[in-house]
Amino acid sequence: MSDIRVRLLGGFEVWSGDRQTGGSVPSKARVLLAYLLCQHRRSFGRDSLAALLWPDEEPGVALRELDGAIGAWQPLLPPSFFISDSPEIGISSRAGCWIDVEAFEEGLSRGTEREAFDLRHLSEAAQLYRGELLDGLSAEGCPGFEEWRATEQARLRAAALEVLRTLVESYGRRGEHRLGIHYARRRVAIEPFSEEAHRDLMRLFALSGQRNRALAQHDALLQRLHGDGRAGPGEETRALYESILAEALEREAATRDEPMGPLVPLAGREHAEAVLRDGWLRGLEGEVHLTLVTGEAGIGKTRLVKSFLDGVTSRRRTIVLKGRCEEMAPLRAYQPLLEALRTAFEDEEERAARALAALPAEDAADLARLLPELSRPEVPEPAPPAVSEARSRLFLAVGRFLEALGEGDPLVLFLDDLHQADQDTLDLLGFLAAHLDQGPIWIVAVCRSTDLDRDHPLEQMVRRGEKDGMATRLELDRLDRGALEEIARSLVGEAQTAELAGFLAERSAGLPFAVTELINVLWDEGLLAPGEAERWSLTGPLGGLDASEEDLEALVRRRARRLPNSTRRLASLAAVLGQSFDLELLQEAADEHIAVLEIGLEILLKRWLIRQLSSFWTSNRRERDVVVPRALRAHRGSFEFAHETIRRALYNELNPLRRQAIHGQVADALTALKGDSDCETLAWHLTSAGQWERALAPLEKAMERAQAVQAVHTARHYHEQWVEALTRLVASARNGAVAERWRGERERVEGLLEGT
Repeated sequence: MSDIRVRLLGGFEVWSGDRQTGGSVPSKARVLLAYLLCQHRRSFGRDSLAALLWPDEEPGVALRELDGAIGAWQPLLPPSFFISDSPEIGISSRAGCWIDVEAFEEGLSRGTEREAFDLRHLSEAAQLYRGELLDGLSAEGCPGFEEWRATEQARLRAAALEVLRTLVESYGRRGEHRLGIHYARRRVAIEPFSEEAHRDLMRLFALSGQRNRALAQHDALLQRLHGDGRAGPGEETRALYESILAEALEREAATRDEPMGPLVPLAGREHAEAVLRDGWLRGLEGEVHLTLVTGEAGIGKTRLVKSFLDGVTSRRRTIVLKGRCEEMAPLRAYQPLLEALRTAFEDEEERAARALAALPAEDAADLARLLPELSRPEVPEPAPPAVSEARSRLFLAVGRFLEALGEGDPLVLFLDDLHQADQDTLDLLGFLAAHLDQGPIWIVAVCRSTDLDRDHPLEQMVRRGEKDGMATRLELDRLDRGALEEIARSLVGEAQTAELAGFLAERSAGLPFAVTELINVLWDEGLLAPGEAERWSLTGPLGGLDASEEDLEALVRRRARRLPNSTRRLASLAAVLGQSFDLELLQEAADEHIAVLEIGLEILLKRWLIRQLSSFWTSNRRERDVVVPRALRAHRGSFEFAHETIRRALYNELNPLRRQAIHGQVADALTALKGDSDCETLAWHLTSAGQWERALAPLEKAMERAQAVQAVHTARHYHEQWVEALTRLVASARNGAVAERWRGERERVEGLLEGT
């Protein structure tokens, strides 16, 4: 058996084993062999071959040229390769060589011989078609050969295009868009001016979530048409472009008419609401009261407080200032209280301005150190106080501002996720709890109970306050069977209450977040569908669903796997940005078309994975009234994950190297948008990305900024990170001189510790 392999599609190559042969053979000899191989089951008369390839020569001369061409190949090929000792010439049946054209046509035949296409054989045929038959093979002075080649090229090209059309259509119909894209690209390469081919590729890009590439493909077609002097694309292509741009083409995502996911009601919290009401009433009576809400992760602490505040603020004018700590986030001095103060100036601008104006100049200057946007150039800044006095003066200024802000209306200071709080934040909160005396002010602090012990500052605050009635503790428990039945009944009605409640009791163990996510899983997987009278209906048995509350992150990951690819990538990027994120930075980091981001955000909103960020409460506000309209219009502004577990699950699922790369990507986007003004966030992303040298400047700036507001623990944190970055640079230095330079810088920085 011969080991000769011949490629005729996309050129002409003859391989003997692992070596290409025949490179030095004369061009007419190459044309002869190529012609015989393309029709290797036929033999040709010597006279006809000689006339085909040497039409301008005398017959005798042409025959001698033919013999010379055969002779040029004989030393390079097996002895039995040619039939040449007779009046006819051809390829011997004993040659046993593999020819790509023959394999291509065989794959085409086997792929279409049955009623259903055999995609495996068609795929093999498509892979063999590398380009035009005998492309680039010189056959000067052989018009008969050129005519034959042009005819065969057209026939094989048409066959290849039909194979590719079939593959694109079949894989697209099956939802295997990545394979469809591969073959659609092949088709575009073969017929680059075909609008149909470009439309197929645009459509598959869009369906796979790569709408930016779909839009770019349209631009590429436009450039190609204009470059060839042709008119712009036709109406069908323009319509497809507009539909992708408007996100009308969304086969794998929800349509805009799809309902929002089930809204799980708050149930089984009557006692907890009574405790919150007691704290609220104490505040209304003019007291300064602290309520600490605790419980395990996923117990519903934040939702309970928000729901309660929604209710009370709808009936009475109330100032609600909200701040939150975040895990896996940059450390900022007094973060939740700083966020709450900014809320006052954003949402109660006139009132906050009056409160600020009523403060002594020294207090206003101290607040301006916390919030630089409050600085007033026309007012000379007083001399800074001695270091020993600066911290207490700053804390007093915050307290006096809150008291002035709350004059006339109750003020609620809602501080969430304080188990993540740094010591500086806890110091300021402890000062406020002990020194605020002009109510009505209600401080609501939310903390995970597993992070508390007797020595925790929050525990000490509450114990002190409980003695004189100035503090209340609320520990949330899991939901009982009655609460689960109430949730089930509100969703599916009486007929299916028992089945759904039993499923939730078994799989959630009464943990509210698990209840919510299990219901969302049922909706995602089609087991819970819209029914009549705004109810939902179970569409199948629930016993086979493998989901439980044992791993809350696994529940989230299960739901994330059902998202369109582009939306899942968007959610992962947002998880790196933080628990809350804004559209501008998300777009810069994603480098995506705004339409792509908006449809992704809409899907995440409908799936209850994120919500638009709102830090204030207004009259007659209801959760569904706010969320649904915002989910059904173009999205702007800021968003937050519906629960920290959702963000943590998406963040932790990323491959560590991929996560590190995304942190660097976000750092670049942040620098492009804001420079180093948000030095804490920039430092966090750069250190998470392992870009130690770039992190040095923002780490230094973050330390100095913390020192400026007497946040001693925050300053020490950034000092330690600064030293750590220099240590990493010493370890990774490319030579001794560089290492010594970084070592010297580290010694200098270590000496700054006394100032932190």
